[in-house]
Amino acid sequence: MDSTPFDWPAWIEARREIFERSHSFNRYIGLQLQAAGPGWARMRLELTPDVMNPFGAVHGGATSALIDSVAGTAIAAGTLPDDRIMGTIDMQVHFLERARGAALIAEGRMVRAGGAVAIAGVEVRDDEGTLVAIGTATFRLGKPGAKRRHNED
Repeated sequence: MDSTPFDWPAWIEARREIFERSHSFNRYIGLQLQAAGPGWARMRLELTPDVMNPFGAVHGGATSALIDSVAGTAIAAGTLPDDRIMGTIDMQVHFLERARGAALIAEGRMVRAGGAVAIAGVEVRDDEGTLVAIGTATFRLGKPGAKRRHNED
């Protein structure tokens, strides 16, 4: 077994390349990966006009995208050395309170990863500390060590 410690800063930087720098919906809405470790991740979403609904509240789709992304990142961090995520197959979101402040912060934790699926739970708080949403996301997993592209069958 390799005794070299895992390089979390390098892994986080590679994930930031996916979420924050590559052309994607995640970049468009401004998702930011703040931290991650074995089976967990934390992301931030600034509350800009692009993520608000016509009534001045965070759009539910933006909150759902945050939950989906942080859950997937937590599972990716929990199934290393392979990034086995193939795609989201189910997700539930419960909206609890209207967000206040300037950002949403979501923390996801992998609950379980099996041979074919994994599940993560997520709490979303505004930057004033109010719990505004909770969710779960289930992901299809590829085989360990398989050569593939992301979200490929």
